[in-house]
Amino acid sequence: MHARALTPLAAALAAVFLAAAAAPAPSALHMPWREAGWSEGEAAAHLLDRFAFGARPGDVEKVVAMGLDRWMERQLAADLPDRDLDRRLARLDALEMSAAEMARQFPRPPRLLAEARRAGVVEGRGEPGEGEEMPDTERTETRRAVMRWAREQGYRPERELLGQLMAQKLYRAVYAENQLAEVLVDFWFNHFNVSLTDNRTRTYLLAYERDAIRPHVLGKFRTMLGATAQHPAMLVYLDNAQSSAAEGTATLARGMAERPRGGRGIAGGAGGRRRPPEVRGGGAGGAIPELPEMQGANDAAAEPAAAAAAPPERRRRPRGLNENYARELLELHTLGVDGGYTQQDVVEVARAFTGWTLMPPGGMRRRAAQAAPARTERMAAMGYETNGAFLFRADLHDAGAKTVLGQRLPAGRGVEEGRQVLDLLAKHPATAKHLARKLAVRFVGDEPPPALVERLAAVYTQANGDLRRMVRALAESPEFWAKGARGAKIKSPFELAVSAVRALGAEVADPRGLLQWTAQMGQRLYAYSAPTGFPDRADAWVNTGSLLSRMNFGLQLASGGVRGVRFDLAALAGGREPATREEALAVYARLLLPGRALDGVIATLKPMVDDPELPPRVEAVGVILGSPEFQRR
Repeated sequence: MHARALTPLAAALAAVFLAAAAAPAPSALHMPWREAGWSEGEAAAHLLDRFAFGARPGDVEKVVAMGLDRWMERQLAADLPDRDLDRRLARLDALEMSAAEMARQFPRPPRLLAEARRAGVVEGRGEPGEGEEMPDTERTETRRAVMRWAREQGYRPERELLGQLMAQKLYRAVYAENQLAEVLVDFWFNHFNVSLTDNRTRTYLLAYERDAIRPHVLGKFRTMLGATAQHPAMLVYLDNAQSSAAEGTATLARGMAERPRGGRGIAGGAGGRRRPPEVRGGGAGGAIPELPEMQGANDAAAEPAAAAAAPPERRRRPRGLNENYARELLELHTLGVDGGYTQQDVVEVARAFTGWTLMPPGGMRRRAAQAAPARTERMAAMGYETNGAFLFRADLHDAGAKTVLGQRLPAGRGVEEGRQVLDLLAKHPATAKHLARKLAVRFVGDEPPPALVERLAAVYTQANGDLRRMVRALAESPEFWAKGARGAKIKSPFELAVSAVRALGAEVADPRGLLQWTAQMGQRLYAYSAPTGFPDRADAWVNTGSLLSRMNFGLQLASGGVRGVRFDLAALAGGREPATREEALAVYARLLLPGRALDGVIATLKPMVDDPELPPRVEAVGVILGSPEFQRR
């Protein structure tokens, strides 16, 4: 019997399998904690302080039993089952909604007011202007009427969506088994910060973190960079949704213009080429021209527009370039402030991203906008593109040639031009160094060793922006395990609150009390207004007022004064009541500060444990949670 020849496909598969078998297995992770002189318990506690939101009761022992390398590998894989967390998140129905569904179910107040006006519920013509809200006082008849009508229509208040956003973050940080992933979501959201202090972003924040950040924190940086660039939250927050080619600048609108030789038309230049028609009404700070297939269906990028009833000053707003996203893309997201770019590079990058906007929210207008590009081949041929809520408007895109960081981008291109810029920035050596330093600051110290930054940057470059590889390299670095790194980082208020709840093994039945305390200590979640995100340095969090607030939080939490948080101190200490305040301090210090040298800590805290009004264990726990030692990670 003759052997049959392999088909080309089978031969190719066989070659792949043989190559895989011949290739060396990836080397096992090695963390040099023994070489640095750590005990196994100390090293486990250090891992839990940096790559998790702190240890829960028994966690240090579990990590030791599993093996430190094995624990870190599982965290890098981020595949641990999370049944307890999933049960809690199941109560938050907005997590299952698309960004469009959130915008429809939780409309912003200006949209509610506009729809109520159109429905004749309240007086007023047309849409509210940009920034116009409903009357401030809830006692006004207008507000009551609009809210009553909104409930009847099935709308839900925006504050409910924000509540779910903050609750899911707290639940994940406290209960997730895949702790490293949650620490990284917090880090990368902060890197690509979008703030709820900009009213236009609020509806999009939950979807932004879920869709643009969370899936990519252990993937490729370029993927996350692209996801954030196209997300409505970023498009609105940094105003790119309104950025367009300036009046008189050639725009890309194939099929709308005369076709020169070569088959591509450029609208809006000299020679009488016509522009696509514009409609009255403002977008997110600027007019959005109407697509030919969308006559009568245009909507503002951030809020609906009722062009017919709008006063003249709102009907037409000048088009033009907005540099906000381009500047932060270069300075914060990629190259860094010293990344070697110029102001002209900012302008050229901004031109490359003209036309990157978002689908109009809500109802018939949105459905018409979504259907139009897909309905005819003509729209695709003209260069329009949609992806979820993202919309590329060819008729707004500056189609001229550009030069970014010395690389020429030829004229006549569309959405691919912005993507090429993202490719260029993601591969740039300055980006590698900028991201390496930020990760080193987060996980090692406020002033990380330059040698560590250089090595991490090299890993980024060699691994084509693989973020998992960078975190792995951090865990394997001698700098991470230097004795001086232990407790070198100050917890943010959110990290302090979460680590305290985890250390107590507490149950968070209602997240609102803990969130209120986090805000009171100086960190209202998702509310850092600057694009820089919350600072990651001790001097940002440590001052006389914040230290007092942190101590008050520790005492309130220990005494059961934080609403919605329950725990059992007696069970935490094995059911035995310490006989004296000094004994309580020693017992609970070992439980709440695992892997730390405690003699000096106890000596420092002992004079503070002297309040006869409080039970010894409550006072000891409160003092420990508010102590400088607990505030370090």
